[in-house]
Amino acid sequence: MHEYSNDILARLSAMRELQCAAREITLPLFEDGMTVVNKAELGTESGYDPVTQADTNAEKALRAIIQKNFPNDAITGEEFDDIDGTSDWMWTLDPIDGTRGFVAGVPVWSTLIAVSYLGKPLLGLIDLPALDTAFWGEPGHAWREDKSGKTNIHTKACSKINDAIMGCTEPLSMLNAGELAAYNIIRSAARFSRLGLDAFGYGLVASGRMDIIIESGLKPCDVRALIPIIEGAGGKITNWHGGSCVDGGRVVAVGDEALLPELYTYLGRAMNP
Repeated sequence: MHEYSNDILARLSAMRELQCAAREITLPLFEDGMTVVNKAELGTESGYDPVTQADTNAEKALRAIIQKNFPNDAITGEEFDDIDGTSDWMWTLDPIDGTRGFVAGVPVWSTLIAVSYLGKPLLGLIDLPALDTAFWGEPGHAWREDKSGKTNIHTKACSKINDAIMGCTEPLSMLNAGELAAYNIIRSAARFSRLGLDAFGYGLVASGRMDIIIESGLKPCDVRALIPIIEGAGGKITNWHGGSCVDGGRVVAVGDEALLPELYTYLGRAMNP
């Protein structure tokens, strides 16, 4: 047992409270519509970067619960300033991952919650309220919860790109020219690809249904919850060079680690610095 096992259990229990609190806010707004603000218009960047009432209201609620139960823990999130902690624990929140899908009525948006110890994500949750499905991860273990109950999940063996099912949420908007060239080389060799899944795709890799996810431009709050789930299910998630992806950026996730050497070769050769 880890010396912090009781701390993990306490925070895992709190994550269930956070899951319920977020659903109570996000689901009604998803079903009935909500106010949408384009953050890009408020700053200097261009394009479309939506934030909704559901994003802000849910993150406020989650932060309040964490501060009540773990006042010394750090908190970082999508919509508000970081809170520095005095403990070795940190919460990373993304109340709605896949806001574009949320706005468009696509039900694969999720709430992402991660708990890190000394900077390493140990607990992860991908909660998909509109599908009544959640993926959970902890050291050495990952599982899926849905209307059928709780099921342990594992990645599947797939050592060749030609046999792999791969995905990316939106390659044309996520990837620059060099990154897109790398992605297209791999996609053309893969068995087939699926798009538009956001964090759900990583849950499918952890469940052995898909094999590769390749994305870029991710924020820390987009990726930290994914790490314990992919790794707990037996997979691997890194940056495009094989290093840590804990701070986001260019991310590759696989169910079978044997895929990575060839993937790194393509990703490293074709991407822009």
